[in-house]
Amino acid sequence: MPAQSLGSGGTVKGTVLDPSGAAIAQADVTIANPVSQYSRAAKTDAQGNFEFDNLPANNYRATAIAPGFQGAGQDLNVRSAVPLEVKFTLKLGEATTQVTVTESSDLVETSSSTHTDVDRALFDKLPLESESSSLSSLVTLATPGITADSNGLFHGLGDHASNSFSVDGSRLPTSRARSSRIKFPPSRFSPWR
Repeated sequence: MPAQSLGSGGTVKGTVLDPSGAAIAQADVTIANPVSQYSRAAKTDAQGNFEFDNLPANNYRATAIAPGFQGAGQDLNVRSAVPLEVKFTLKLGEATTQVTVTESSDLVETSSSTHTDVDRALFDKLPLESESSSLSSLVTLATPGITADSNGLFHGLGDHASNSFSVDGSRLPTSRARSSRIKFPPSRFSPWR
C-alpha cells in the first residue's frame, strides 16, 4: 500500500472563544515545534477564526493568548493533508498586582553597630525642649537607649564606657551638657536657623 503524501502540507485551523462561547478577535495564536524551531503566528479575525496552511508534517504546540484572558495551549500532530480543527476556550484573566522594586542606598545598612542617624528632617519634626539645650534634647528624643540626667547631660544607658557619639564623623565624648558647649560648623550641623 503506498504512503499518502501531504501534497502542499498540512493545515491547522480553528477558533478562539471566551467562556460564554463568543469569538475573541485579534487573539494571538502561535504554532511551533521546539525541536526544529519551526514557528508561525497569526491573529484571529472578527469571528475568532485562524488558519495555518502548508505546515510540514511534525508535532506542534499551538497556543492562544488575548488581553484580559488566560492563555491556552494544545499539542497537535500534523500527519496528513486532512485539516486539523482546533478550538481554544480562554478563561478570564485573573486580577494581578505588579510591584516594582527599586534600589535605594538608604535602605542598605553598612554599619554593624547599633546607631541612630539624625538629619535635618528629624530636627524639623522633633519638639525640642529649648534652644539652649537643643543637642541634648535632640539626642535623648531621637536615640533609643539614651537618657538625660537632672543636669541636662545625655548618656547611654548601661556602661558609659561602651558608648560613643559622632557628628559628621567627628567623635564626641560619651556625655555632653549643653549644645552651647559644642562648636559645630554652621553648614554641617545647625538645628536652629
